[in-house]
Amino acid sequence: MDSKLPGSEDERRRAADLVARAEAIVEAMEMAAVDGRWAMTAFSRYRVCELLDVVPYGPYDGDLEGEPAALLEEAALAVDGLDVAIEELSWRLALGDALRTAAADIRMVRDARDV
Repeated sequence: MDSKLPGSEDERRRAADLVARAEAIVEAMEMAAVDGRWAMTAFSRYRVCELLDVVPYGPYDGDLEGEPAALLEEAALAVDGLDVAIEELSWRLALGDALRTAAADIRMVRDARDV
C-alpha cells in the first residue's frame, strides 16, 4: 500500500485489507459465473482499488469466506473514521462513495442472480 495515502497507516491498512478480501471473493464468483454478469461491477470495484492502491486480480492468500458487499460497507465505515487533512477530504469522500457504490453494484448482481 502506498504510504502517501491519507489517514493513519493502521486505518488505511484495515480498509485496504477489507477491500482486497472483498475483491478476491468477487473475483472467485466472477470466475465461476458463466454469464459475465459480474462485469457490471468492474468499474466501481476498479475505482475503489485505484483510490486505495489495491491491485485488482492480484494474489490473495487470505480467507475467501464472507459477503463482499458487507466487507466493502465495513471498509466504508473505516474510511469515514479516517482523520485527514482538509486537503485530503475530497479523497476520503470519494473513497467512501466508491466503496458504497461498489457494495450496491455487488448486491444488485447478486440479487439478480437469485431472481
